[in-house]
Amino acid sequence: MQTLIFKPRVAPRNAADALITISVGLLQVLIMLGVPGMIALAVTRSVSGALLCVLALNVVFVLMAVTRLELTDAGIRLVRILGGPRFIAWDAIERVEEAPRRELIVRGWLWPMFPPREFSASLTSLGHYRIAYGGRCVYFGPKDEAGFMAAVKVRLAQRAAAV
Repeated sequence: MQTLIFKPRVAPRNAADALITISVGLLQVLIMLGVPGMIALAVTRSVSGALLCVLALNVVFVLMAVTRLELTDAGIRLVRILGGPRFIAWDAIERVEEAPRRELIVRGWLWPMFPPREFSASLTSLGHYRIAYGGRCVYFGPKDEAGFMAAVKVRLAQRAAAV
């Protein structure tokens, strides 16, 4: 089979979704960037030092962002420059299912804060999927939900038939 590529959904579903996602995002920014920035300001006593610290953290987070997900015959590849997992073999995948909004926000975005289990430039908290493997999980919100789940079901069925 060919490799299928899925981009993350970026746009919010509606105004309420945007409000929830932006609120959680501001909390994340405050904790992940504000706290280190304040510590850098206290240590260096320099606004430029604090801004440099925040800029460096922003670069790290951008490098860790998942830019696309690839379904291959061997497994799921999360395409990013830094961070893991980058590849999950079909044999290791326990299940792939839609994650409730509350679970995504708490377990995908807020805890653990670093590194987050869901890291894409998504402004929606709906339509994300939990990919459970080896007692752990990651989350991904595909732009094409129906295509993503159909392709995952085919790959998982192929794996089950091969066993």
